[in-house]
Amino acid sequence: MSHDIDVHVLLLPSTNQEWWQECQESMQGEPVNLHLVDGVEGHIGKGRAKGFAEGTAPYVSCVDPDDLVMPGAFSACLEALDANPEACGAYTDELLINAKDKVIKPGVFSGMPWNPLLQLEPQYLHHVYVIRREFVQKYLLELRRWPGMAEFVLKGLLPAHGPWIHVNRMGYKWRMAKGASHKRHSMMNVYAARWRVIPTLQKAAQLYKATLQVDSAVWKKKMETR
Repeated sequence: MSHDIDVHVLLLPSTNQEWWQECQESMQGEPVNLHLVDGVEGHIGKGRAKGFAEGTAPYVSCVDPDDLVMPGAFSACLEALDANPEACGAYTDELLINAKDKVIKPGVFSGMPWNPLLQLEPQYLHHVYVIRREFVQKYLLELRRWPGMAEFVLKGLLPAHGPWIHVNRMGYKWRMAKGASHKRHSMMNVYAARWRVIPTLQKAAQLYKATLQVDSAVWKKKMETR
């Protein structure tokens, strides 16, 4: 049976097989077409470009092989996109877990509505996310330019086609493992990626009237526990 979401997973020789087995089990029963793709060592962008080109479903997503999907996450994103045809994509909140699957804490941005001004933070709008294929296809060559930060750039450019929809529920468990790829980005790579998406995010902020409430009690509490 074919589903409306093509999900790819990039696999490398260094992939932790125990975690990958847990990841696969977490996606059993989810309404997705799973594609296993050989990753490109040292170049996440080329791998993502290959992965997002897999399949023909109207929506695409990806999962990292050391993380876990929580039941119903993909269905919730799909429902949000069906209810908001103007949106480029939808995403859930996440829990941070350690190497032994123990929950550390919710993601720092959990429960907060989408705000394009926060997308300059790489940990913002992480997983689970589901995107309309028609928009991702426009950026497959762009993805290949980025050895790191490729997803950050993609998610930062997509608001040119419509807003992100925040699905206010936990949908993903992000493993904070030693040596994880998100800890290996050079600062120059981060700055280059930020400057690439700033014009798009600025326009989105103006269009959707986004602001940052730095004196918010909720925000202060989140930063204290970060």
